[in-house]
Amino acid sequence: MVKEQAFVKRIAVYSEVEDQFLSDVATHAQIPLFHSKSGEYDFYLLKIDDTLYLQNLAANFCVDFSSGEMNYRREHGGGKNQAIGRAIGLKKLKAAKVLDATAGLGGDSFVLACLGCEVTMIERSPIVAALLQDGLRRGLLDENISEIISRMSLVNDEAEEYFLGLQEKPDVIYLDPMYPHRKKSAKVKKEMQILQNLLGHVENDLLLNSALKAAAKRVVVKRPKGAEYLENSAPSHSIESKKTRYDVYLCEFSQ
Repeated sequence: MVKEQAFVKRIAVYSEVEDQFLSDVATHAQIPLFHSKSGEYDFYLLKIDDTLYLQNLAANFCVDFSSGEMNYRREHGGGKNQAIGRAIGLKKLKAAKVLDATAGLGGDSFVLACLGCEVTMIERSPIVAALLQDGLRRGLLDENISEIISRMSLVNDEAEEYFLGLQEKPDVIYLDPMYPHRKKSAKVKKEMQILQNLLGHVENDLLLNSALKAAAKRVVVKRPKGAEYLENSAPSHSIESKKTRYDVYLCEFSQ
């Protein structure tokens, strides 16, 4: 069962000139498109130098797979020996097909693609999906990462709905549920604060069970270190990094 807070933030698309991409975003997300701004809306999707941003009075951000942070993760993340690679099982799965069912801003999907995985990102929000799609478009134009980006694809859908229509099971389903932080802090990135504020919090108490039925080999759940298990279900084993724990659930038929 999915429990979802009402989305109280008002969002619009802003474009000074006619732009087919922005028009398509507005239509798909069922939000208005304006050629001038007003104080009636809390967030705007708009283009700056051919990059799609989500903007409010406090900040604006985009998905940029060519950023310094992403490049650092790509070059210094530790390769397949890093915790996320070991959790996915890349010592045995040389080119794993991974379904990232809670893609968010795509950071972990990018890391997995860097490690050679073929990654399908599922993002339920049409707003976030538009940011991701724009990030993929620009990433394909960057010769430094275009090969990596070519291993990433995006679907705007509810994860469980997508699971039901799968024609072939992915090797691994990756879950990183967005959980509300009890208070804002410097440790919580501004982008994540905005997303939580914008999109609300979704509790899906069947997602793990659905993922286990849909995956061929394992489900990996990313959790803050010290947090409770998802759905209070103990994993087959866990792999920890400094601040994060990856709970690994092996599918029964693959053991």
